[in-house]
Parts: sequence; structure tokens; C-alpha cells
Amino acid sequence: MLRKIKGVTLKDKIKSEDIRKELGVGSINSKARECRLRWFGHVHRREQESNLRQVMDMEVPGRRPRGRPRGRWRDLVDRDMRELRVVPEDADDRDFWRRRIRTADPSLG
Repeated sequence: MLRKIKGVTLKDKIKSEDIRKELGVGSINSKARECRLRWFGHVHRREQESNLRQVMDMEVPGRRPRGRPRGRWRDLVDRDMRELRVVPEDADDRDFWRRRIRTADPSLG
């Protein structure tokens, strides 16, 4: 899509990273991380009695199957928070949380 906007093709041998930088667009991985953390912060700020909050904090009893465990959403969020050096309690301060997780849009930073 960005190549189409810029009017270049793969034959022009311009790296996607250079196109994103020139247009001021972050990577799709950064945007996905931002969306995950935005949702986490939204749910974390809810009351403890909220159904969403209870489901997010729930530990399912039992054992996981053998072999490589399937990725869980919460594990991914924990990894994202480690990368950005934030803790769940930071989500209580909405403005601070928003500033820290907004890494996908280079024009904002």
C-alpha cells in the first residue's frame, strides 16, 4: 500500500523501511503492539469487579498440553511491557501510559 502511495515498485529496489521512514509510518508490528497495550490499559483501568478485568486476570486450572506451548495473549502483552519498560500499574495514569505505548507513529514521538 505504501509503495502504491509513493508510486514506486519492487523493481525500483527501494527498501520498505526507507519508504515507511519517508512517509512517517511505523511498522505493522509496532502498531499491533500499540493496539494490544492500549486494550490492556483500558481493561486494567476498569474496576476489579468488572467481568473483563476478572477474565484478564483469570488463571485457568489444569495443565497445558505437551510440546511447545501455544502463545497466549497475556504472555505477549507481558513481553511488550518489558520491551517498553512499563509495568501494569503505569496504566492507571492514562496520559503517561498513552505517551509510553505510542511508538508506532514516528510523527508523534
